[in-house]
Amino acid sequence: MLYFEDALWIRENFWKDAIGTLYFALGFSGIAFHLIIISILPEISNFISHPAVLILSSQFTASLIQLFVVFVPVPAMIAVNQPYFVNPVMINVPAFLLILSQCFAFVLVIIIGFYRSLRIVSSKAGKLIFPDKVIYVIIIGVFCFSFFFTVNICAHTTIRRFNPSELNWKLQYFEVISFIYLVAFIIVPTTLFSLIALSFLIYKKLFQKPHTSEDGEDEDETDAPRETICSLFFYIIFDLFFCFWICMSFLSSVPFLSLSHVFLTAYWPLMTSLTLDVHIRAALFYRIRNVFQPQSANSPIVIRPNKKETVKFSKF
Repeated sequence: MLYFEDALWIRENFWKDAIGTLYFALGFSGIAFHLIIISILPEISNFISHPAVLILSSQFTASLIQLFVVFVPVPAMIAVNQPYFVNPVMINVPAFLLILSQCFAFVLVIIIGFYRSLRIVSSKAGKLIFPDKVIYVIIIGVFCFSFFFTVNICAHTTIRRFNPSELNWKLQYFEVISFIYLVAFIIVPTTLFSLIALSFLIYKKLFQKPHTSEDGEDEDETDAPRETICSLFFYIIFDLFFCFWICMSFLSSVPFLSLSHVFLTAYWPLMTSLTLDVHIRAALFYRIRNVFQPQSANSPIVIRPNKKETVKFSKF
């Protein structure tokens, strides 16, 4: 028969083991998937525009940093029951890198949302406004803004730290408010751009006359606009859900919700890419399948469109 103290000890260690295992498993699997996605982006560049490839690569790199700073340090802190990893001097290093990469990934959501909406409205305008040099400047500017945002939090309050006894991140009020303002700064323009693009597509679908080919036959554009409208609508829903859940996770002290604001921001670019882009999804499945076939593990990815249908390019 177990004593009351033994039951409490088992319960406490169970949750420690569960949370530590989740951090390690989600971090390790996320790093693996992001590395695979980054490796296949150049091979499917014919189906995704080059500015989108650069932005996605930056987002995936930021996600990798977020996962690297939690998937080993957090289980180690839980195991030794200390709020630092390896050395007390490094107590703020994981949180600093985590906030920096999270802010970087958040702001890039605006950029890719604006680029996606502009490209839907006018493909030529998207090419003129977003050449490669502009994308590089934007990425550097976003990094500088993220660095300033993180340093500002460090200057005004104690940066977040993982609490092994409560199994969650201890956030100060200033940091929570800063991130909520940042999320609002992200979701308002992103949703506005997406709604403008969605209105344009609906207007084009309802009122624009169908184009005719040189042979005088009407082009079959019934499926493509509907698919674009649906994908853009799902982007809006996903972004709203993402921002709502992030705000809830920052305001809550529940350990599993504490996992959300770490892993949801890290996994979000991956989940949206796999859900709403068929080429990234097909390339990932192709690469994973080849992992179990040693003779073709390094073979290039070839996406063969159906000859009976027109090639449907990515919405990015």
